Amino acid sequence: MPSLAELDLSLLSFCIKKKMTKNKRTSRFVLNLLGIGTAVSLLGDATLYTVLPHPDISAQLGITLSMVGLLLGANRAVRLLLNGPVGVLYDRMPRRGLLITALSLGAGSSIFYALGHGFWPLLMGRISWGLAWSLLWVGGNSVVLDVSTEENRGRNSGIYQMWFFTGVATTSFFGALLTDTVGFRNGQWISVIIIASTAVMWFFFLPETRVNNVTSKDSVNEKERSSKAKLPWKVIAATSFTVFVARFLAWGVLAATAILWLSELFGDGMQVASFFIPIATLTGLYTAISNLTSISSTPLAGSVSDKFGRRWPVIGVAMILGGAGLWLMSGEIRNLALLGAILVPLAGSSTETLIPAIAGDRVPKKLRSRALGLINTAGDLGATVGPFAALGALNADWLSLGEIYKIGAIFFGVVAILALSPLVSRQSKRID
Repeated sequence: MPSLAELDLSLLSFCIKKKMTKNKRTSRFVLNLLGIGTAVSLLGDATLYTVLPHPDISAQLGITLSMVGLLLGANRAVRLLLNGPVGVLYDRMPRRGLLITALSLGAGSSIFYALGHGFWPLLMGRISWGLAWSLLWVGGNSVVLDVSTEENRGRNSGIYQMWFFTGVATTSFFGALLTDTVGFRNGQWISVIIIASTAVMWFFFLPETRVNNVTSKDSVNEKERSSKAKLPWKVIAATSFTVFVARFLAWGVLAATAILWLSELFGDGMQVASFFIPIATLTGLYTAISNLTSISSTPLAGSVSDKFGRRWPVIGVAMILGGAGLWLMSGEIRNLALLGAILVPLAGSSTETLIPAIAGDRVPKKLRSRALGLINTAGDLGATVGPFAALGALNADWLSLGEIYKIGAIFFGVVAILALSPLVSRQSKRID
């Protein structure tokens, strides 16, 4: 017969296991709910990136190709000013209300797209989306760090990024399909309804994850530690440069020129048996298929980095593969170019997965949202100038699309060298 001590030990073990199971379930619920909302929020924005560079769509909205480049970068330009203050805001305030506000602003931006004609109304929509995404992205990654530990930080970040890339893939295709079937403006009204409905879902089900659990006895010591905490600027510099290059190419150059690249390969569309796929729908389908690489690779990249405690080497390998893919995309051999398009997303997805995890590893807890804001500012700078640089160079006949892609491949290589260098790659777990 077991002793009283053994019974107590068994009961304690059962309670600990029960609590761990509950925490795991809660974290998974938060990650999935947060990820679904983030994915849905992309519908209006992803549609613009997919179809707006096409001359017929831009003419319908009363804008030129040069204006398209400015509009696609405008929301990121706004975030250059907003990401830092938003990070401070999330370090000091609850997450839930800010995130619901972000989704509501996202729905509002699609109203501008649906009603606007000409540059200035569409610009107002891009500014509204810039504020919405700053709140969503900094806040979403802050929530991921809230519900994660050192052992699963990379994996959880990968799950959230998986939802993000799922959103990029599905919303790009769905938005392009809506444009071809019901028209651009009607498609944007559908986006408004879907995004607003998701904001209502968050209002009822999204929990607050920012918890101040410091006891009164420890509050003085905690405040002293917080006041002495400093941002590790070497880490911020390395992560910011990496995100800048990745988003300049993936969110800027490639997103803005995908429909042009496919037009060079397939003309006005592609014939499949008795079906003809128009170029806008084909671009959305391409985005969806290429993002399958990101969707499948983000949890893997995060889990591998958790297991070995080394985030940077994973980023370095992904950059090498992405650079090779971009070089293949610059060529004229269709099959190799399509293969390259599947490899390129590895660079961006690994960066978006592991950079927040590195921030969680290396930045004091009270400053993580602030660090994420600064890192995302660098990324948004790259994404802001990317469309303008690519479309501007094409419009002025300075470079061909293939030459632009080859230069991008070289940039990926530079980041790979940085990530695999001993100075950076040996950084692993938190030091604070």
